[in-house]
Amino acid sequence: MRQMRKLAVTLAVVASVASLGVSGQASAHGNDGGAIVGALIGGAVLGAVVGSAVNAQPVVAYQAPVYQQPVYAAPVYASPPPGYCYDGYRQAYVPCGPAPQVQYGYPQPGY
Repeated sequence: MRQMRKLAVTLAVVASVASLGVSGQASAHGNDGGAIVGALIGGAVLGAVVGSAVNAQPVVAYQAPVYQQPVYAAPVYASPPPGYCYDGYRQAYVPCGPAPQVQYGYPQPGY
């Protein structure tokens, strides 16, 4: 980008110096009218060349996007570890197993 800008400035300076050099001094008596017209036309041509060089951009072609239908999957939930059941009272997974044997009353002496 910096080189393009430098080139454009250089070409603009060269074009302006060339157009001034070609035009020469204007005559007050009207004898050099053709030189002035030629200088104006030459300046216009050089300006067009410089302008097209500065504004030239490469043509970029992109491939059109293709729509693809998203793939939806059913949610996967983690299963409880083996040997665990869900306890609604605690709202957590607890170890499953037979209910503990609760003995009511007093323990009997072993005779």
